Amino acid sequence: RSHFGSSWSDLCPDAMEGMGDRTIGDAIVDQLVAAAEDAEAQIDSELARLDNKDEDTIEEIRRRRIKAMKSRQEQIKKWRDNGHGEYTHLNDEKEFFAAAKKSKRLVVHFFRGSNMACDVVDKHLSILAQKHLECKFVKINAEKSPFLTERLRIMILPSITICLDGESRRTFAGFDELDGTYDFPTELLESRLVDWGAIDAPKEEED
Repeated sequence: RSHFGSSWSDLCPDAMEGMGDRTIGDAIVDQLVAAAEDAEAQIDSELARLDNKDEDTIEEIRRRRIKAMKSRQEQIKKWRDNGHGEYTHLNDEKEFFAAAKKSKRLVVHFFRGSNMACDVVDKHLSILAQKHLECKFVKINAEKSPFLTERLRIMILPSITICLDGESRRTFAGFDELDGTYDFPTELLESRLVDWGAIDAPKEEED
């Protein structure tokens, strides 16, 4: 028997509830603005520590600022070209392995159709996918992925698996680690993903 499941339709609109009027473009703008603010804050801090702010030193710092901003913009473009910034429905296991190879950080939702708990996870991951371009967020039908579910020991749905550098690092099933309720806030799942290295901490939480 083939290890690969058959393809199915794209992510249904119901899974995108809760995203409001934000678009992928909004997320990219937010990332660019954050990159500029981070670079400026770092340089301003460095300037404040300098006793002698001669013109050559200031010009060198400005060049470094521009370089850092360009580097960040290039990284965001690479992420976007690789499908980051959106919640992607993988059609089969081949697409899973391709995604794990291309993205250093990958969050995978193993779901089953017509499952209310899976719909809840869809809603939250759709929001986080737009907010955290540094990670790729995907979903795959567990019933059509027998090889993966056996290999990763997916027993309960929904299950969320975190892959880092092409290797699965952690899987948590159901909502036990999310207050055991369907009504957990997106921020709680976000904090768990931060703790497990899947995404960066939101700017307001950084030291």
